[in-house]
Amino acid sequence: MTVSHVLMLFNRPRAALLAEAEQGRCPDELLYGLRTLRERGWSVETSDDGFAPSLNARAYRLLNDALSHGGRRTGFHLKQALRLRARMRRADLIFATADSSGMPVLLLRALGLLRTPVVYSSIGLAETFGEPVGAVYGLYRRLLREAAAVIVYAPDERDALIKLFGLAPEKVRFVPFGVQAEFFAGDATTDGPPLAFGIDHRRDWPTFFAAAAGYDGTLELVTNPDLLRGLARPRNVVALNPEPIVDLRARLQRARFVVLPVRDNNYSGATISLLQAMAAGKAVIVSRTRAVAEGYGLVDGENCLLVPPGDVPALAAALDRLAQDEALVERLGANAAAHVGAHHDIGHLATALETVWREVRP
Repeated sequence: MTVSHVLMLFNRPRAALLAEAEQGRCPDELLYGLRTLRERGWSVETSDDGFAPSLNARAYRLLNDALSHGGRRTGFHLKQALRLRARMRRADLIFATADSSGMPVLLLRALGLLRTPVVYSSIGLAETFGEPVGAVYGLYRRLLREAAAVIVYAPDERDALIKLFGLAPEKVRFVPFGVQAEFFAGDATTDGPPLAFGIDHRRDWPTFFAAAAGYDGTLELVTNPDLLRGLARPRNVVALNPEPIVDLRARLQRARFVVLPVRDNNYSGATISLLQAMAAGKAVIVSRTRAVAEGYGLVDGENCLLVPPGDVPALAAALDRLAQDEALVERLGANAAAHVGAHHDIGHLATALETVWREVRP
């Protein structure tokens, strides 16, 4: 193996999740396959040191706000990059798993302060900017040239990044995401109510509430309460706060089926939740966004039910369809679990990352 040591950067602390994963209480996809890659012989490390308190916290926050607000939501964790610079220099490769971690590292390369190759994972960058205008856009366009490779998790995002930032097509790689299927696999019980879950801002809870209002039965919703402010929640929807992943897994395994309404996007909104639910053997209703329309082998009526984003009647009809057809629920669930196991297990994600890492460090 040519690349012996990889430093993996995240957009928030991961030490607690890593400890839970080592105890079997957290799936490896929340660590982007770190443990799977270690099992395959890679020396992969990560560090939370870049998130420790700092006397210059206000200055870093102002810089982050300036470069985030210019692009609306990317984040710019320069403190993390500066604090981990010595570790990055010792590494053979840096894998930055988010825009907020990747861009500051690319800035250090552009300034000549770092030579280690960077594989950079983009999640929503093209949608964040939308148009090729502004000083922040110009900076990001320049910094992206420093990446050895850019990984995306949806084919549509690959096309958008290439077009918006003028990237060489061979530099931008589509890598289908994967989940630790065995973590979610369990008894095929369906004695709980249908479940909707997710805490990202692309979840379409207004459409879900409108469709759920006519559903004959109770539905559970696990999400951040902030995403529900100002919304009229139907009485048959029980809203629950986010919970540890092992508790969510138990709730998911009990659910009769899963509902994932998502606003249209071209990156990865709900992709992980979708694969987790499928791995648990659940029939899933999911919005056919650009993020999952290609690259994940989704077939309406075969391994999931696909509905147009924002389409209340279509979502309501899908809810009623699963409520009335237990055979369909069982068939979709079985096919979903088989599909994820064959194509989107965490091992497949690890293999794809290995391929890119070896190509940029021949």
